[in-house]
Amino acid sequence: MDIDEVQYLSENELISVVPNFKHPEINLIRGSVGPFLPLVPLQVPMWMAIHLKESHRCRFVCPEWLTFDSVQELLRQEQQQETFTPMPNPYVFILSQTIMNVALEDIPNGDQIRLLMKDLWDLRLAKLRSSIGNLARSGALYAKVTHLTQVEICLIRNFLKTSLKHIAQLQDAVPDE
Repeated sequence: MDIDEVQYLSENELISVVPNFKHPEINLIRGSVGPFLPLVPLQVPMWMAIHLKESHRCRFVCPEWLTFDSVQELLRQEQQQETFTPMPNPYVFILSQTIMNVALEDIPNGDQIRLLMKDLWDLRLAKLRSSIGNLARSGALYAKVTHLTQVEICLIRNFLKTSLKHIAQLQDAVPDE
């Protein structure tokens, strides 16, 4: 799976919006959405929320996991733990970036949250690099990794696959004593 596929999958995640129009329920392949009533929040897939926002037909409701306090707490937990901490959503980085790009004005403290999310991303990538280095130095042929997001897995998948294959080949080439 590549980044584009992860982005595509993330767009099926539900997000709350507040429409400014009236429309009956819409039947989609994955279920029904609506009815749309002005000023009545409802959950829609991210792809639909993006379309409605770009058409000036709704405003986003900030997800609980994307509030300033929530993101600050995620960052604090990540800084305190040596291992990866669980994220509120497997697509948290892609969704937050999409929301910030499309509806920054709908997110209280959006600019500060964007910076906190970047700090969180940088911290997790540093942990990922460190973990990969430790794995390579240990000579292990497998690794158990927990609490990674889909985009993080996507970033390291091919590298780890190739690296572990080369380590195994090198170990096979060294004669047993």
